Amino acid sequence: MQAQTVNYSIRNINANITSNNPQNNSDVFNWMPGLYKPSQSIQTPALFELNKTIFKDHINSNQSINQNKLEGSFVGIQEVVSIILAQEKHKVSRNEVTEGTYRMTKVRLETNITEFFFDTDLRSINMASIQQFINFLSDKELSTPTIVGYIAQLRKVLRYLVEKDVIAQMPLFPKMKVTQKPRGAFTVTEYAAILRQAKTLRNHVYLWDKPDTRFHIKPQYRSMPMEMNWLLRFMVYTFLRPGDIRQLKNKHLEIISGKFNYLRLTPPEIKRHKAPTVSLPQAVNIYKTVLKHHTALGYGGPEDYVFFPEEKNRLRALNTIGWLFNWIMNSLGLKEGPHGADRSFYSLRHTAITFRLIFGGNIDLLTLARNARTSVEMIEKFYASTLSAEMNIQLLHSKRRS
Repeated sequence: MQAQTVNYSIRNINANITSNNPQNNSDVFNWMPGLYKPSQSIQTPALFELNKTIFKDHINSNQSINQNKLEGSFVGIQEVVSIILAQEKHKVSRNEVTEGTYRMTKVRLETNITEFFFDTDLRSINMASIQQFINFLSDKELSTPTIVGYIAQLRKVLRYLVEKDVIAQMPLFPKMKVTQKPRGAFTVTEYAAILRQAKTLRNHVYLWDKPDTRFHIKPQYRSMPMEMNWLLRFMVYTFLRPGDIRQLKNKHLEIISGKFNYLRLTPPEIKRHKAPTVSLPQAVNIYKTVLKHHTALGYGGPEDYVFFPEEKNRLRALNTIGWLFNWIMNSLGLKEGPHGADRSFYSLRHTAITFRLIFGGNIDLLTLARNARTSVEMIEKFYASTLSAEMNIQLLHSKRRS
């Protein structure tokens, strides 16, 4: 459908309106194409049955569903999803949500939500049917945070129907306990081992042990690229996310020299954050080395990417970086943390913030959060939660000065 032609308004239906009243235009009932059209033979008041099945079992009779569709009194998921997505697309144009958020909304609404509620009259959704939907997602082995994301989109559908007086109120939702599982950060010893291994693997070629399947990594990356070691260190000294690395160009970096030496970074907006950040001093020499290396290869211009500039498909570049990092991790046996936490390329960001919490003197969380383009709440929940007593042993063993 074309978003520009969508009419978001649904005309309210007054329960006292009758179809034989000449003052009433029959179009008032055509509030959404294909969703609710009263029979032409109705001579009694056209009542809109609001939410009468909210505490009944989920509709499962195909015969009843098909009959409702034939009679034109069926509120279906597809039409509502189309309208919500059109609204969300306009929010992107107004810069209220990001394009990435829109794509995530679109995927969740058009896949599992549409699949499960395809034959359901949305007016019949209640706690029981929502619980069945949660079970449906669980059977697909989706994580609890992902399921919570789907429930948020389902709430959006139902809230829209409440706003348009299609249902009287939001149904009750089952409670879900979400256990946060932060990506594991690395200890100083582990981080040093990772850097050494990134250099060691430059002399090795990865052997694909599944000849009957296609190997998606380009031959030039099957031996560890020289810049991978630089990238690992750059991540820890700049607090960047993997998504930042994918988009980071030379024009986004400025070397500042003076009393303090650092990089001023202005990467593209991500997660609603677009303020400039600063690096640690060590990042300056790393960037100079990377820039010199790529300039010799014909890159290094303002519009060239800082890492893996030869790969114009940036999603492929990020996937390649993730694969190379997993190669390092698996070769060291560090892919899984001591408590089962999965380590990924994103773990370097956790490591960067954790190291600042440990070695950053009296740095306050607000300063650190703003420079890492996150919030104090996120640092306390996902980063500081991984600190151990041993990591801050200097503080624990310190004494007051008299």
